[in-house]
Amino acid sequence: MMLSNAGGFLNMSSSDHLKKHGFAVLPNLFNQEQIAFARKMVLDNMHLLKNTRPTVSSRHLAGFHRHPQLESLHCMLASNPDICRFIRDVLDDMDIVTIGLSDITINRSQEWHCDLLRGQFSTYLNDEICWGERGGGVYKALLYLQEGKTLATVPGSHVRRISLEDDQCVIPQNPDSIAYVHVNPGDVVIIDLRLIHRGSTEAEMQSLALADNPKILISTVFGGVGYPLTNAMEVGNFHRLMAWITKHP
Repeated sequence: MMLSNAGGFLNMSSSDHLKKHGFAVLPNLFNQEQIAFARKMVLDNMHLLKNTRPTVSSRHLAGFHRHPQLESLHCMLASNPDICRFIRDVLDDMDIVTIGLSDITINRSQEWHCDLLRGQFSTYLNDEICWGERGGGVYKALLYLQEGKTLATVPGSHVRRISLEDDQCVIPQNPDSIAYVHVNPGDVVIIDLRLIHRGSTEAEMQSLALADNPKILISTVFGGVGYPLTNAMEVGNFHRLMAWITKHP
């Protein structure tokens, strides 16, 4: 199943699409000058990013909002009125906060997963917090600094209870359940943190062309104030971030 900004099951930029399918695409939120500025800022601060994948050109910086020289990139997302308005609309005008879960990735592969805390950090979550009556309410805003054709999703999977022990249980068994999302530079994808999705494969990231023209993604996470998942993810992500920093000094 292939989706584009011009089509899909519903208007992909609608809050109803996010509620039903677990993701939405907000097109053209940033212009070419803003994208060029963001790319330059990331590349000028490459020394902050760590190689966390086999591909030599792959880089990742977790919690990038903590670095003063990158704070303006975080504000591009966290203070964007269209993004904030959209997420508040999904949450019935509830106040929102960012929870300290921000990332910059360069040429980084990403297998099937959801963005909830997993493995050793899954102890901060439980079924009720994630999928109960007050479950959910936490969303990632993902900015593409180039065209993207590798985002794959399992629409509707955000409301399905899954194990958070590891990522093996989220690998789709039915190819027909997968929807591929095509985005353009400056588009922002909003993803329910519980949605099963994947990015580029390690093989795709080994393309030599990406070394000279890297694939850069910037993201931060918003949560509805008062949602149990917002609080749990903020606390658990702090410990996960400290572990990441220790592992990648």
